[in-house]
Parts: sequence; structure tokens; C-alpha cells
Amino acid sequence: MMNEWKGKKVLILGLGQYPKGSGISAALFVVHHGADVLVTDQKTEKELAANVKRLKKFKNVRFRLGEHRLEDVRWAELIIRNPRVRPDSPEMKLAAKLGIPVESDVSLFLKRCSAQVVGITGTRGKSTTSTLVAEMLKASKKRVWLGGNILVSPLTFVDKVKPQDIVVLELSSWLLETTGAAGISPAVACVTNMMRDHLNTYSGMEDYAEAKAQIFRHQSAADIVVLNGDDDYGKEWMTEVPGRVVVFSKKKRKESDAWIAGNELILRDGVNDVQLAALDRLKIFGEHNHLNMLAAVLTAKAAGASIAAIRKTLASFKGLADRQEIVAVKRGITYINDTTATTPDGTIAAIRALTPRFKTVRMIIGGADKELEFEELAKELKKHKTDIVVLPGTAHAKLLEALKKGRVLHQDVASLKDAVVALQSRAEHGDAIVLSPGCASFGMFKNEFDRGVQFKKLAKT
Repeated sequence: MMNEWKGKKVLILGLGQYPKGSGISAALFVVHHGADVLVTDQKTEKELAANVKRLKKFKNVRFRLGEHRLEDVRWAELIIRNPRVRPDSPEMKLAAKLGIPVESDVSLFLKRCSAQVVGITGTRGKSTTSTLVAEMLKASKKRVWLGGNILVSPLTFVDKVKPQDIVVLELSSWLLETTGAAGISPAVACVTNMMRDHLNTYSGMEDYAEAKAQIFRHQSAADIVVLNGDDDYGKEWMTEVPGRVVVFSKKKRKESDAWIAGNELILRDGVNDVQLAALDRLKIFGEHNHLNMLAAVLTAKAAGASIAAIRKTLASFKGLADRQEIVAVKRGITYINDTTATTPDGTIAAIRALTPRFKTVRMIIGGADKELEFEELAKELKKHKTDIVVLPGTAHAKLLEALKKGRVLHQDVASLKDAVVALQSRAEHGDAIVLSPGCASFGMFKNEFDRGVQFKKLAKT
């Protein structure tokens, strides 16, 4: 390994701010193995201070912060790109023209991992499903590593993984672009669903869906992919996958291997239909979460989880932070952080899950545009008689147009603090105040998690 990297000119294109994210983890990996490293990022040194500090102690690292330069691409023998650096950027176009190899932290990991890898993608539910799968496998006495788009680069544990372990990776479409280019797909794969998202960075849904499809395109005949039987892309892909398909769905279909029947989650185990959990006894709610659970059941079972461990995990799972997360209850008013709902579909899922449980759901929506449409969201807001405040951002005009067209009453606010104060002024016992923006966070916040942190602080003060 040391000989492979010793003195090699490696460009880290995008350092990032997360402490275990793609950029910093890739930088530390190649630095420790002796590469000559140049780190660039469009953010400033001040914005990246924590991660820059971790690298400054190494003599084989240089920085160019606040910009990317094409001359740095020409210098490099290998580029490791952050997922947010798009293939159509000037840097990536030049790299392609010059024939410079491009990797991501995940593609580097997969080329070096001798353990079984389970990959999970989809527009919504990736993190919940990935975490459930990891917990089900752990409950089955497996040694499990969880990473990927869930804010932990697998390069942080690449040197610790043993051949008998199982690695569970949450994979975004951006990460799958690089694994697809490398011709690698995990042996067990899952696509939770396909909804409109990231259309500000893709030419359309077909382009976006094909990036997701890389999770199974390079599988062998012995591999397994879990698909959503209710999803148009899932149905289409069933006839295209190289390996074996297993299917989950809302209701039992001919091809279904797991489904919902009345109040039960059901698994087909050989010739038997097995009851796994009663919906009204689960600790997370909403049809979208029930489908995430079914996706996790089939994926974990394909990777070796026992039915007993699957049942135990379903019964105990309390959900993840930032996803319909109850953060405070004050004066009978429940505060819910759903900041990772960065698409209209995510907010619609929250509306459907939460409105039956509270007297009035009072929602904070709005933010940065991802070239998505808001008409269906407006219909749901109207249908469920929610109380709405709208944050500023690049999606504001489009969002207001949809709300006006749908005759949805709303209030504009200047900040997240103003939004919380406005809803508190009219909230009553039994209501919920929910941050479920339906938009990205760029502009007002560092990222969607920073948005959630700020909401939590406001909810608890």
C-alpha cells in the first residue's frame, strides 16, 4: 500500500466540513500512505478550519482554499473528488480530456475491501434503511461497519475491516457515479424509491435514475438487489438487473417478498408468510417508514440476518436524528426536527405521518431551490389544514406561486427564529411545530444539519 501511494501527486478536490466526510477522510488516507497531496476547496480556510488543522501537521500536504484552479488538475496524477464536485465542472471536464483518473472515497474503499458490502440508495429513506440493516446484522452477531453518505467515510475504517465482516454503505447518486465509472456494485444492493430530487445537478429524472442504477448495474448473477415494487423505476429495473431481485411493496403482489397486510409487516420466508411486527407497536410511524423497514428486512436477510434479529430490531428502533425527530415538548406543544426533508416528497411524507397524531401541524418550509415542483406539496398542505410559515431562499418565489395557486394560507418570515416565534404565538396544547422544509439549506445555513441544530436550540429555549 505504501509503495502504491509514495510520492504520487493526488489532488483532493473538495475538502468538506464534516469531520468524517469524504474529502477529509480521503486526504488523511493518502497522506498517511505517503502521497504528495494538494487540497483545494471553494470554501475558505476559516470555513474549513477544523479539517485544515488536522492536515497542516503533515509536510506532504499543500492547500489552495477559496477556489479551484485548472492548473491543479494538470498537476495531478490522481484526483479524489468530493461528491459535490459535479462531472460537468470545468475541473472534471479537463481531467477527462487529459485522461487523469478520478476516484471518490467510496470507490477507493470498494477496490480495497475484502468483506461483503451491502449498498443502499434511493431518494428518500437511505439513512434509516442503512441504519436498520446494520442493526439487524449486529443483532445477528455479525461484525458490522456502517458508512458512506451517512456522514462517515468508509476510508475511516478501511484498514480495520476483516474479510468476515459486513460493510453497510449508504450511497448517494453522486457517490454511485464514481463506483459506476469504476465498474463496481455491491454484492447486496437496495434502492428504496425514486422521487424527484437533485434536478439542479442532473439533466432530468432519467439521468438521475441512471446514476442510482449503478448500485446494481455491475453486479454478478450471484448478487442480489432489493427493489420497490410500487416504484415505476423499480418495476422497470426488475427486468434489467444482472442478479436476483427481491421486492417489497405496500400490498402483497405476485412478485412481493415483503409487504404490509393490515397492521402487520409480512415477510415471505420460503413457502411461509411470516409476521414480523405490528405497525401500532413500532416506535416510528408513517407509511414511508414502514416501507423503509420492509426494504431493510429484505436487504438484511440477503446479507445473512436472522428473522429473530430482524424482529428484535424492528421492535426497538427509535429512528434517526433530523428525521421526524421529537426534540422538545413544551406547554403541550411538540417540536419536531425533520430538516433532512430537503424535497417536497419528504415534506409530504411528514405531513401524512404527523397530521393524524396532532391537533394542528404547524410547519416551517422553504429554502434553496433544487429545480423541483411544489404543486403536490401545496395540495397536501391544503388537504391537511396545516399552518404554514415560509423561509426565504432561492425557492421562495416558486414555492409562493404554488401556495397561491393551491389557495394555501401562509406567512412569510425573515429567519428561522422568526418562524418559530410566529408559530409559537398561535400554537395550542396538542399541536406540533415542525421543521420540514422541502428545500435545500444553502444560503441561510452551512447545511441541512446546521439548520436542524439551530431549530433544536430555538425549540429548547
